[in-house]
Amino acid sequence: MSAMSALPPTLTRLIAKVTCLLLAAASLPTQAQETKLLPALGEQTELTVGLGMTYAPRHLGAKEMRWIPFPTLSLYRGVFFLDTVRGVGAEYLTSNGLYASLAIAYDFGRSEKNSHWRPGSRKLRGMGEVKGATTANLLVAQELTSWLSINGEAEFRLAGHHRGNRYRLGLEATLLEKNNDAITLGVHIHAGDAQYNRTYFGVSDDQSQTSRFPRFAIQSGIYAYSVSADWHHDFDPHWTLSMGVNAMQFSNKARQSPIVERNTNVIGFATLHYAF
Repeated sequence: MSAMSALPPTLTRLIAKVTCLLLAAASLPTQAQETKLLPALGEQTELTVGLGMTYAPRHLGAKEMRWIPFPTLSLYRGVFFLDTVRGVGAEYLTSNGLYASLAIAYDFGRSEKNSHWRPGSRKLRGMGEVKGATTANLLVAQELTSWLSINGEAEFRLAGHHRGNRYRLGLEATLLEKNNDAITLGVHIHAGDAQYNRTYFGVSDDQSQTSRFPRFAIQSGIYAYSVSADWHHDFDPHWTLSMGVNAMQFSNKARQSPIVERNTNVIGFATLHYAF
């Protein structure tokens, strides 16, 4: 069974409609009468380094929070990029506002003990470790107006732990873009195939016997809705401060999981970047 066929028919039709919309937008004539692509190799290399701090739940649905310091590095050359958050990949941009990227990244999975560098909690003892997996991340976005865009993301498991695939669909609005400041607001729907939802929300018979959780079965579908707000401030051409908050509300399907201790997870972050 394919990843798409594992989704509910309503969500599958929605993703299909969005795909058709993006393809149609890509074929629209532009003022330049040509699709303008980013130079394949570029003329210069852009390097940005930074240091950030995240305040987040220990895992999806956890009540306990933790502080996570993290370094950042972004390297861009033409259409190609290497990024500590996005992975290694390439991106595509047209003059009519269609953007697409494909990256190879890594999901660190989930531990059954407290960890400083990956999701996990000792409260999950007996659930077994969700080992890491290599993923392919496809992101497509289309500008609808000068301040509003629609975007969709699909993250497919390539190798490693069989943790399934996840999907995201949303809108992003630029509320302020003036001088050295930019503020954006996003709303998103998060869904997973049956394997993904079972991995991060389900409790199998074996897990129920070795942990404190009762058995819980979950199928494919929407597991959460989220709202995010981000602020970026440029001090000068080199230094940038980024701050943001993301509130994720779990769906009725996911919140019934005994692993979900809190119906809403909130994540906050702040990062200081230096561009060479």
